[in-house]
Amino acid sequence: MSASHGLSLKETLSLSLESSRELASSREAWVSARESVYSSAGSGDLSLTFSASGSVSRTDSGSGFKSSDTHSNKITLSKNIYDFGKVKHNTILAEINLSRAYANYKNIEQSVILETSSAFLGLIKARRELQLKKNNRHRLSAHVSAAKLRVSEGTETPTGLAEAVARHSRAEADEILAITVLQNAEDLFQKLTGIDKEGMSEISELPMLEQELPGSVFEAATMASEKNPNVLSAIATEKAAAQTILSTKASQKPDVSLSLTGTQGKTSDSISVSLSFSSSLYEAKSTAANARRTVSDHSKARIDLDEARAQAGFEGRSAFRDWRAAVSTLEAVKSEIEASRLAAEGIRNEVEFGLKTALDLLDAEKNVKDAEIRLVSAEHEQLIAGLKLSAAVGTLTPKNLGLNYNY
Repeated sequence: MSASHGLSLKETLSLSLESSRELASSREAWVSARESVYSSAGSGDLSLTFSASGSVSRTDSGSGFKSSDTHSNKITLSKNIYDFGKVKHNTILAEINLSRAYANYKNIEQSVILETSSAFLGLIKARRELQLKKNNRHRLSAHVSAAKLRVSEGTETPTGLAEAVARHSRAEADEILAITVLQNAEDLFQKLTGIDKEGMSEISELPMLEQELPGSVFEAATMASEKNPNVLSAIATEKAAAQTILSTKASQKPDVSLSLTGTQGKTSDSISVSLSFSSSLYEAKSTAANARRTVSDHSKARIDLDEARAQAGFEGRSAFRDWRAAVSTLEAVKSEIEASRLAAEGIRNEVEFGLKTALDLLDAEKNVKDAEIRLVSAEHEQLIAGLKLSAAVGTLTPKNLGLNYNY
C-alpha cells in the first residue's frame, strides 16, 4: 500500500500515529487503567507500619530540677484476612475498565488513520485538479488568441471572441479556487503529520490500497456489529456497569482483619495480636440511593449497547453501498472520458474542414476537461469509500495495513 515513488502512505500514517496528541492522550488513559488493575489487586496486601515517639521533661521538685525522658518504637503488621470478595470484584471491574480504555484507544487509532489517509488522498486530488485547471486555462488562453486573430481576419465574429474570453475568465476563477483548496489541503496535512511543504513534494501518485473488504451488505453489517470499536467500547461499558452492581453489593459486606503489633519502650516491651470484625449495622439513605443508581446505570448501558450495535450495522451497510457505488462510478467515468476524448478528436477534425465551429470544439474540449476532473474525484472517492468501509467494520488497523507500528 504505497505510492509508486516518493513519500508513501505507509510512511505518512506511521508519522501521524507517532505524532498524534489525541492518540498519545488515549494511550496514557490506557496506562492509567492498567495501573488501576494492579492497584485494585493489591488492596488486600500486607501492611507494615512503623512509628516512634519520645519525650524529655524537667520537673521542679522543690529541691531542684529532675529530668526524665521516655521513648517507644512500634511496628504493626496488619492484613485484611477476609473481605467477602471486595478485592476480587474491584479487580474484575478494573480489568473491564482496562478493556474499555483499549477499545477507546483503537477507536481513536482508526480515526487518526482515516483522517490522515483522507488528508493524503485529498492533497493528491487537490494537486491533480489544480494541474487540470491550469492546463484548461492555458488551452483557453490559446483559443482567445486564435479568436482575436480570426476576428482581425474577418473569419470570426466578435460574439465568438466574447464567448472565448468568458470561458477563459471562468477558467481563471476555477484555477484561483483550486489553488486555495490545495493550500488548505497542505495545511491540514502538515497539522496531522508534521511534514512540511518540502516533504509533501515527495508525494506523487495515488497509492494502491490492498484491503480485505466484506463481500456483501450482510457481511459488512455483521462484522460492524461485532468488531466496530464503538461496539467494543459499549460492550465493555455494559460489563463495567454490571460489575459495579456486584462491587457495590460486596462493599456492604463485613471485613475481618488481623494485626500484630510489637512495642519497644524504655522500661518495657510488649507484643499484641488483635482480630477485628467490622460491619455496617445501618444502611444509610445514600447507600440505598447509590445501589439504585448502579442499577439504572446498567440499564442505560444495555440500551446504549443495543443502539451501538444497531448504529454500527447501519454504518456497515451504508459504507458497503457507498464503496460499491464508488467502484461502479469510477468505471463509468473511465468509459465517459474515453468516449469524450474520441468525440473531441472527431470535432477537431471537422473544424478543420469547416463542418464544425470553434465554439463546438470548445464545448467538446470542455466535456473532456469536466470528465477528467470527475475521474480525479471518482478515483479519490473510491479509495476513501474503501477506507471508510474498513473503519466501519473495525478492520482499519495498523496491522491490517502493514504498518510498522505496534502499541
